[in-house]
Amino acid sequence: MVFGDRPDGVRLRKLPGFRKIFPFLMRTRTESAVYFSKRLSVAPTLVWLERTNARRDRKISFFYVALAAGVRTLALRPEVNRFVAGRRIYQRRTIDLSFVVKRELTEEASEITLKLTFDPRSTIDEVARRVQEAVGSARQSETSFDEKLTNSVTALPRPIVRLIVATLRFLDYHGWLPASFLKDDSLHTSAFLANLGSIGLDAAFHHMYEWGNASIFVVIGKLKKEPIVNERGELEAAEVVDINFSGDERVTDGVYLSKTIELFLDFIRKPEKLESPPANLPDPFALA
Repeated sequence: MVFGDRPDGVRLRKLPGFRKIFPFLMRTRTESAVYFSKRLSVAPTLVWLERTNARRDRKISFFYVALAAGVRTLALRPEVNRFVAGRRIYQRRTIDLSFVVKRELTEEASEITLKLTFDPRSTIDEVARRVQEAVGSARQSETSFDEKLTNSVTALPRPIVRLIVATLRFLDYHGWLPASFLKDDSLHTSAFLANLGSIGLDAAFHHMYEWGNASIFVVIGKLKKEPIVNERGELEAAEVVDINFSGDERVTDGVYLSKTIELFLDFIRKPEKLESPPANLPDPFALA
């Protein structure tokens, strides 16, 4: 590993100066956050899901389509797979997605946060299989990495907890956290996806965590029928879903981010594009 790089990221040394200065002018993800809200008509997606699931034993859900769309989008639009740490901008080495899973679909059931690393050439079948296996394994486990760590740390006196967290922040700032820690921490990730639709809620705007280095949060709301204006200019009832995005403006500009969001939504509208690997992928480390 080159000096100045991190276990989870490669420092982008060839960025123009106006981009390198952003982390000094906007020191936190909170003050750097930008928000986008999109309403997506998903009738074609639901037709594809019905046709695809008719020949499957293990069904693909709408959320799996969103996860596969996220993997493909991050592979094709690598600028959003960057993060800021220690006032420097890094290209993430891998495509990582984090999301929450309930052990059971009840109010009392505990939640597990999963973080999975995906091959950038993954198809929707490969993403779905990987997620299904991880979810099944996590629901059978008694505790996750996040649960073990927080249970151990919070059992200590408050001054010691503050010292531990401050030490971890110091190590993270300088890129000295070990790869084993970063691998399992769900907030050191490319993007965090929250599927509020699975519990019958509409999409909210997610806050940006100062812990970790996730630069993108995606919140997916419930499927619902709403009036929309179709391509013929007529009003009709359609199946729609609201998807809200929160992003760290320092890693890329607003035009690039907005076009990236449109590509992500296009993959959800047309999941058949995810059935085969991408033909060509850009070099994410061209500015390293």
